[in-house]
Amino acid sequence: MKSRLPKQIYILMGATLLLGFLLAMVNQQVPDSESERIQDALDEATLISGIPSVPNLAGWPKDLLTELKQTHAALSEASERVTALGRLGEIYFANGFYGEATQCFAALMKIAPKEPRWPYFMGLASRDYQDKSVAIRSFERALLLDTNYPSIRYELGMAFVDSGHILDSIVHFESLTQLKEWAPWAYYGLARGLAIEEGYDKALEFIERAIELDQDVKEFYSFAEELMLYRGDRAKIEEVQAIKNALSYEKRPFDLWFQGLWDCCYDTFRLLRLAEAEALAGNRDRSLEILAKAKLVSGSFENDPFSFEAIEALVGVLK
Repeated sequence: MKSRLPKQIYILMGATLLLGFLLAMVNQQVPDSESERIQDALDEATLISGIPSVPNLAGWPKDLLTELKQTHAALSEASERVTALGRLGEIYFANGFYGEATQCFAALMKIAPKEPRWPYFMGLASRDYQDKSVAIRSFERALLLDTNYPSIRYELGMAFVDSGHILDSIVHFESLTQLKEWAPWAYYGLARGLAIEEGYDKALEFIERAIELDQDVKEFYSFAEELMLYRGDRAKIEEVQAIKNALSYEKRPFDLWFQGLWDCCYDTFRLLRLAEAEALAGNRDRSLEILAKAKLVSGSFENDPFSFEAIEALVGVLK
């Protein structure tokens, strides 16, 4: 065996040189223009695969169907196709058509690989799947493209927690504790992970820290209530319940990218949540603008009395 080894090495070396020569010849034979043409054809095929069929829109406002028709029409213009597919994905995502949205985003991640919003939206649209791997991969890709947008790191941390990868979540939450606006949510994420690992006392310490930093988040009190059950502290639970029940809104981390989708949303409930988020962030004018659209979408009091009253109530608070 030892005497045959040098011959094998020479054969491998010769094969390597021949392969390199052939690859160089292929590269010489395919001009840049031809390579670009092939890439354009691949992008075209990817884009076409990303165009979903229009779903059943019975009961939806006519303006939604009109915008979808206009966006689909723009797909026929070569120079507008990527932009139009992005808009299509945003429309479907903003209105809760997650299957159609993820089809668009999957294609966009290939055609426009340097845009962090597409994998981020892909992660948001798939984060409620039982299998969190799609959301995790999407958020990780978005984070590689943009390390300065805190929402990506938070959502990735929560996806890790929901999938049971607690250690992977810690690095993201700990970095967010250094940002004033994100610190409460970071401690909440850390508390969630510790609770899964049955570190209830430390988890309670972290959620109390989160509440200390932001006393207006129902979700924090609900989780604190769960943790207090393990300690049997009935008086403390009742106190937490009273505070939670006094809060009339659901506060979430402010997501600038997601909030930017309000103009393509035609769902009254979602518009109300978007307007509420803007109001809680101190963006009064934008909140009123979104509420004006929500009012148009809801139609009249007779059509949707609950939403109409909610809109009027929030407008009254803002004015």
